[in-house]
Amino acid sequence: MKTIIGITAALLLAVVSVAYLYFSNLNVKSRSNNRILSEIPSDASIIFQHENDQSLYDIFKDYTIFDTIAGAQKKEEIHWLTDFILSNTALNPLTSGQKVFLSFHPSKSDSVHFLWSMQLKETLNEEEIRSILVKDTSNQIAKSQETGQNIFLIKNKTLNRDFYLAVDKGIARGSFNKDILFRSLDKKSEKIDPEFIKIINEGIRKDENALANLFINYKKQGLLRPFFRKDLSGNFEIFKVFPGYSSLTMNYKSDALMFNGLTNISEINNTYLKLFLSQAPVKNTIKRILPYNTSNSVVYGLSKYWTFHNELSSLFKARKELDTLNKQIELITTETGVNPDRDIKKLWGNELSAMQLSTFENLVIIKVTNGTQMQFFLDPLSSSYSEPIKKINYSNLFYYYWGDPLKKYPKPFYMITDNLLILSNSPGTLQRYLKDYNSERFLLRTEAFIQFDQLVGDQSNISFILHLNNSASLLKNLLKPNYAKNFGLNNHGLKDLYALSYQLASNKDHFFTNFYTGYKNLAPTPEPVLSVDSIKRK
Repeated sequence: MKTIIGITAALLLAVVSVAYLYFSNLNVKSRSNNRILSEIPSDASIIFQHENDQSLYDIFKDYTIFDTIAGAQKKEEIHWLTDFILSNTALNPLTSGQKVFLSFHPSKSDSVHFLWSMQLKETLNEEEIRSILVKDTSNQIAKSQETGQNIFLIKNKTLNRDFYLAVDKGIARGSFNKDILFRSLDKKSEKIDPEFIKIINEGIRKDENALANLFINYKKQGLLRPFFRKDLSGNFEIFKVFPGYSSLTMNYKSDALMFNGLTNISEINNTYLKLFLSQAPVKNTIKRILPYNTSNSVVYGLSKYWTFHNELSSLFKARKELDTLNKQIELITTETGVNPDRDIKKLWGNELSAMQLSTFENLVIIKVTNGTQMQFFLDPLSSSYSEPIKKINYSNLFYYYWGDPLKKYPKPFYMITDNLLILSNSPGTLQRYLKDYNSERFLLRTEAFIQFDQLVGDQSNISFILHLNNSASLLKNLLKPNYAKNFGLNNHGLKDLYALSYQLASNKDHFFTNFYTGYKNLAPTPEPVLSVDSIKRK
């Protein structure tokens, strides 16, 4: 008996010891990351993390899509920095295997700068750092002191740009932009918030073997707003009121950029996106009938419409809109005899797509369970325009049932075909779409879209697609000049990309998230093209 007790006690002690060592190690790593992250300026909405490892750089050696997105100048900067760290043999013992953090900072001059941060394995004084740097004869090294900070100025003879480096308490930070570096070193300047730091640490711990991680703070206006001339509008507005964070892991594919992971929505926020956490992912079928000239589209999917509408009503109540909307429903019932909550609500399907075309036109497609009945109940609420197009006479009926995507369609023109309710503020847009629909002029009829769609998730709750070629004119109009011009340059890699896909699939308290972009010129596929008949049968 004593032997059994002794063995049990020994095993218990071993388990406790291993657990202690494991969690102690996690705490040390987290504290190390905290020191770096807590000094990143607050306007960093995107932070990219990878390990400083030769084998990783070998994998990415021919991975051109990073260069494609970054453009020529940023490509040269990143490649120089990589070579600078790896080619200096004296630096290797200090940097090998360490975590590298690249934070991206939009500037007032309509460009993006990055801050490079890394924990060194040893704490060195300035003279030791200088003696290591000067061994690299391909660079000119100078030392300066500004605002009380000691800075190394490194100029590459071929790059002809200054790189500013500071080493403080074992942490190396550098940037091609001096202001970014100084703001990082300034203890009084605002830094990224603790919640974002927590998300980053948790994301790194979940997969220590990940090639790279991408962390996004949607709460900061710096995510997309600094790139646009005016406030975000249209389908881009989804990123304006996105109260949360993404922690994404990179999936390597030589001809595509792919990240997946989790997106968390803050509990205290009551926003439209949060309504979809109560829904299970659904199969995306509306994408099959996106017009051939679609610039961008957001498809919303629901598994339980009645649950969605109950929660939407609560959101309207919080916005102090519910009373006004309810009075409108009562008015419709009084004047037409149609009770929308009794007659129309039961006919809603499980998908809605808001889209913008290359012609700057906008329309919405909503699936319904019975188009004939929907037409019957909407007719008394409408005026005829031309067959089959009608115009709704009562404001915000569709907004009441579907929320934010329908906000800008108070009294739209509409038509119903094949259990699809199609809305627009322009009857001409509907006429042109109907012509394309009957002629099967869809994106899905193109080989490039079929190839692209193979890596897009088949089920989601929110699915955003940006077709880059169809969006060229739109983006030139929406983006600030320095960013917009990239879409008109023949030598910029963006011209070689086909589209971007961003998807959210609900999992109770968070979203599974997938981001993907790929090249235009892909190998042909034998997969058959779907016809309108197959879409109608779905």
